[in-house]
Amino acid sequence: MNKNPFPELNAFIEVYNQALQKAQSKAIFVRGIEIQEAQVEELKQLIEEIKLQKAIAVEEKDEKKANLILCFELCATAVKNELYFVMSLKRDEPDFAWQALIDAQYQISLAIRNHPFDGRYLQGYAHRLHLYENIIFPKMYFASRGCVVSSSECSVCRGDMEDCEHIKGYAYMGEICYEIINEIKSIDEISLVENPADKSCRMLSFTEDGKSIDIFTHREIVKKADG
Repeated sequence: MNKNPFPELNAFIEVYNQALQKAQSKAIFVRGIEIQEAQVEELKQLIEEIKLQKAIAVEEKDEKKANLILCFELCATAVKNELYFVMSLKRDEPDFAWQALIDAQYQISLAIRNHPFDGRYLQGYAHRLHLYENIIFPKMYFASRGCVVSSSECSVCRGDMEDCEHIKGYAYMGEICYEIINEIKSIDEISLVENPADKSCRMLSFTEDGKSIDIFTHREIVKKADG
């Protein structure tokens, strides 16, 4: 962001920018894992400080400021998950690495969408996260469900999702709106897709020579004996 519309946040934003630049310099595979672990802890502390600033903006009933600070929170959380992604690869934990990367992608997309001024400066970082997916992981297929929801509510106002004025995925006074599903009437279908709404719902294995093979590692999945 080239110009800060809230000069009272100048000192906070300077600290925030320095902290994120430092964290991103550690989110590289060859950095020491103990250094990355320490960086994650620093980011956790930064995120708590961001939440305090957001709470002040909410108390002031300044929605633009609250949503701006929410974007800072989403960006810091995305970098934290990028670090988790790198560390999980080092630990030979590709399932955790995938989820951390997908979470980071989702968080940065929310920050771009909900920036109250201009979030385009984040698109380069979003592109990098998608490059990781294409370079590190194989081509993936995902599960998409078709269902009838009989009861759901809005996370912001707790009203009926179909009747309230809030839109899923958008920010209201520093809070992202999402649908809380209370009851599913029926599940009509589950299909395989290449571009899902949720990349967490993915294929985990395939069958080869009668064996179940992990989609990432190609190791055989051995079921644990009962008891």
